[in-house]
Amino acid sequence: MKLGDIKLDKSSAIPLYEQLRQALQDAITTGQLPAGSKMPTEEELCAQFNISRPVVRQAYNKLIEDDCVERMRGRGTFVRTVDLRSRFINKQLSFAEEMSFYNLPHRTVLLRQEWVTYQPELFSKLHLERNQRCLHIVRIRYVSEKPYVLVENYIPEPLCPGIEKYDFAASSLYKTLSDVYSERVVSSRRTIKALTANAEFSELFGVRRGSPVLSIENVSFDQLSRPIDYSREYLDGVVQKFEFDVVNKNL
Repeated sequence: MKLGDIKLDKSSAIPLYEQLRQALQDAITTGQLPAGSKMPTEEELCAQFNISRPVVRQAYNKLIEDDCVERMRGRGTFVRTVDLRSRFINKQLSFAEEMSFYNLPHRTVLLRQEWVTYQPELFSKLHLERNQRCLHIVRIRYVSEKPYVLVENYIPEPLCPGIEKYDFAASSLYKTLSDVYSERVVSSRRTIKALTANAEFSELFGVRRGSPVLSIENVSFDQLSRPIDYSREYLDGVVQKFEFDVVNKNL
């Protein structure tokens, strides 16, 4: 496989392996080397750029460490599916902030928006009274033009009057909460569940009905410890996974 856009500068102070690693990572990020595709062999890269095998091997080892590619014994090296959620599951970031970390193209489509009146379990999570209501927002987010996550948000009207007038396909919900309502999301409680795809998810993600879905329920709290958002996110359970760092505080 030839990567014609890659140029290595042998006069640069930047090591050749680092130039190659960055160039290959850029090719992965931009989709020139899409997820699941086979990477060029070490021999091909040595021949194309007139560099030694240790240089290529060092670049590949760093890409493997960064979870960009993986080696499969007897088959070669392949681009990994970008595992976005595992890096952010324990952080409180907006979708735009998550995507800026990877410099990946992304967009959001608003599917529907509606007011929700009294539902006991939901209103209990948001500390709402029976005569109050919350705004239900349903959006699908795309990364590199592929469906990434279906997300529902429930925003309590008493804390955010007039919230319905904002376009949350174009605007960040959390940024609006902060800029307009002075509501900072400072903590959250998350629950991960295994579900199966319903008709809507199947159609949006192009998967079979009943296929595995990862669901993340999230209650976010503001600076006064009030619930400001209840959300449910749904991801393709076949291509997504989660990793956590666990520390033994007794040691």
